[in-house]
Amino acid sequence: MGDLWTVAEIVEAVKGQCSLEPEAQKACHIGSISIDSRTLEQGALYVAIQGVSQDGHKFVGPAFQAGAGAALVREGFQVEGGESQGVLIYVPDTLAALEALGRTARARTEAKIIAVTGSAGKTGTKEALHSMLECNGPTHASVKSFNNHWGVPLSLARMPQDSVFGVFEVGMNHAGEIEPLSKMIAPDVALITTVAPVHIGHFANEEEIADAKAEIFAGVKPGGGVILPADNRHYERLVASAHRAGIERIIGFGRAEGAPARMLEGQFDREGSVVRADILGQQVRFKIAMPGEHIALNFVGALAGVSLLGGDVQRAAEVLERLAPPEGRGGRYELSLPNGSFLLIDESYNANPASMEVALKNLSMMRGQAYSRRIAVLGDMLELGARSKAYHQDIAAQVGNLEVNLVFAAGEMMRDMFEQLPLEKQAGYGATSIELCSLVEKKLQPGDVVMVKGSLGSQMGHIVQRLKDNYKA
Repeated sequence: MGDLWTVAEIVEAVKGQCSLEPEAQKACHIGSISIDSRTLEQGALYVAIQGVSQDGHKFVGPAFQAGAGAALVREGFQVEGGESQGVLIYVPDTLAALEALGRTARARTEAKIIAVTGSAGKTGTKEALHSMLECNGPTHASVKSFNNHWGVPLSLARMPQDSVFGVFEVGMNHAGEIEPLSKMIAPDVALITTVAPVHIGHFANEEEIADAKAEIFAGVKPGGGVILPADNRHYERLVASAHRAGIERIIGFGRAEGAPARMLEGQFDREGSVVRADILGQQVRFKIAMPGEHIALNFVGALAGVSLLGGDVQRAAEVLERLAPPEGRGGRYELSLPNGSFLLIDESYNANPASMEVALKNLSMMRGQAYSRRIAVLGDMLELGARSKAYHQDIAAQVGNLEVNLVFAAGEMMRDMFEQLPLEKQAGYGATSIELCSLVEKKLQPGDVVMVKGSLGSQMGHIVQRLKDNYKA
């Protein structure tokens, strides 16, 4: 862990007051930043954020006990039990101070930065860009799905000054959330993976979702570029938004004729993809060890990002074969049963109508001698608004047209879907994911492929973890 900031630099950036004398502040070095006292590294800056359910100030003492070197706290705060065990930096608002630190980190680096948003595929595309750019130079990227009002400034504040590239994920579930984050990031390039009816419960229609994604254009630096999904029905709307934002370099990606970043050929099976693509005039061929045409198309867009940032596209393409999916987004686990094994596919991180359809199609491809039954374990898709019932009922029709043998379902919305399935495909229903666990376990057989998917709030990860714990290979 190298030096990231001195306490003096942090105090200046956040316009705070410090318990250390000025000269001592210059000598006190911070190697990392965390808002979680349970996972911080030795010598880290702990930022006490006031959350919805927890106030981070309650954990300042534990943070120092865990090795924090300093803590960013609100004015007037006192550590419970008396004297502080570390350096305190006082500010009126710790989240606003974190944002200021993030903006300072952006201003002090010469790194070329790309920001990624979209209705699906953000994290996987961000991870791919991280790996592809890393082979071109030191690259900093946001971790996990740190893409919201605290995740973006935290990720920026963690960026080393000597980074050559930066990759940041930007998310939203309401209009107006992306613009301030994009302005904070000030990307050289912005990439939108797709526009789909995700969080549509907060919008009147998909067009409003497209407009919300287009807020990312607000922060793009003068002379920068944007990469847009040319196959998406909202492509022209996004292009028009980019023009209004004064962006001239607009790159479409996909299969569409004339797209500057275009998939020319693709072979797709249950193990992955082999793709030939034209990336801004440079032809490349690459393999991906993850199934799904949607992933391959997103990686075509990511390669366009590498090109716009000045990276080596060919070297970047070679990295893709070694990538593994992010946690909860397609990971595969061979698990043991008394008389054999079964394959678990973990898609539990999130779900929307578009990603659910893709996951079911990928499950349907898992055919052959090794796999006797394909089983879908599905939880509610959330934040879909007035059309939620219809979106869930659509799944029953999809399953009817696919080679999916059994379906388990959890949640109120999935109940309607489950009742519309053919009787021979109805494996079991539970009101919650926890209730469903034992039903799934009772019907497991050697040779099964079990795919678990649902929105994060439906907590389908409980099922994944239980299966991994109880049936370790």
